Order: sequence, then structure tokens, then C-alpha cells
Amino acid sequence: MIAILVTRPDGESDPLVHALRRRGYRVHAVPMVQTEPVEFNAGPLADCDWIVLTSARGVKALAALPSGPRFAAVGPETARALRARGVEPSHVPGRADGADLGDTLPDVQGKRIALVRASAAGEDLPDRLRRRGATVEEVTAYRTVEGPAASAEKLRAALADPDLRAVVFASGSAVRGFLELGGTAQMPAITIGPRTTNSARSRGFVVLSEADAPSVSGLADAVVHALPMEGDKRA
Repeated sequence: MIAILVTRPDGESDPLVHALRRRGYRVHAVPMVQTEPVEFNAGPLADCDWIVLTSARGVKALAALPSGPRFAAVGPETARALRARGVEPSHVPGRADGADLGDTLPDVQGKRIALVRASAAGEDLPDRLRRRGATVEEVTAYRTVEGPAASAEKLRAALADPDLRAVVFASGSAVRGFLELGGTAQMPAITIGPRTTNSARSRGFVVLSEADAPSVSGLADAVVHALPMEGDKRA
């Protein structure tokens, strides 16, 4: 049976793990990234014109969602997290990445925008919004820890599995965490999108497949495309 290593933060509770197991794969769920909450003052968010969220974790980090601002979500999973809290996002870009969100968010000239995200997030999104005339307030809602020590032993066990065929990366942070904990670029990779692909390739990985959409279904389809079960003689 084909074994896959999933490195996303939620471990065994990750929907991708369940999606792959339903398709017949054996999955090692070993987080290469861990998030830790950061205390922050959410009061001023109510005075913003937009609150922009780049992950479902950012949504969870907000104890309350103010009623005044409009909300934007970077992609479908973040949008679903908002809807689960009773808020319909006013904008979701066609392509789920920060650059597209920065380019397509409407009505930003002269507006105050709160960007709620992780400590290690890139600068593309706030830079694009500022160039379009917005005042951007970056709010760190959680901290990203690469290569958490608690995952080291599980990673060693996964890498010892003779049926392990690929590692799934959903962020550059996961790529770096995997290498930090002893993984090597000899393991083929499957990635969530272009930025993660570039991060993996720049460190020597062969990328077997890239998700067409940055979502659970997109990643699951990428695994099936790269490593179809019917092509595995041992399954």
C-alpha cells in the first residue's frame, strides 16, 4: 500500500488525512509546523473598513468578529471558517493566494485595513494593498513554529516506512520544518501551490505534483495524480 506523509499542522484531525485514507492510502500525519496563539488587542479592529484573513486559524484567533468592517478571506477554507462564525465574506479572490487578494480586494483607496495573520507571513499582500492606497495594520494573531520537537520521533518512524512514497507540503514553513527535523530532499514532494513548489525545489526536492487549487480536495487530487493507487503493485 502506498504511504504518504502529510505535514500540515492539524495532524490526525486534518481533513486531508481522512480524504487520503478514504482513497486507500496509508497516511503518516506528522506536523512540520505548529502554531501558537499570540495575545493581541482586537478592540481597534472594529474601526477598520476591512478585516482581511489569510487562514482559518486567523478566524479562530478572533474571539469576536466585529459587525462594522467588511471581511475578506484568502480562499475557500478561510471563507468557510468565517461562514461557520456567521459572517459572509465580502470578498474571496478567484485564486487563493495573498498576491491575488492584494490585487483584487475592492474599494481600498484611503481605507483602513486590518490584516490578521501569522508571524512568519510574507510581505506581498500588505505591500500590494499599500501601493493601492490603503492604510494597512498588520495584526499577528498566531506564531508559526517550524520543525516542532514533538514531531521528531514520529517523523523518524514515517521515514523508516519502506512504503513511503511522497511528502505533502502546504507551505514553505513545512518544507523548512521537515528539513530541520531530519528529513531530506531525496523524498519526492507534492505541494499545495506555486510558492510552496518554489520553496521545495529551491531546496532540492523533486515535486511530483502541484495542487490545482489550494484546498483539501486540490491536494488530495494532486496525490492521486502523482501516485495513483492502481499503479501500485503492492497495494
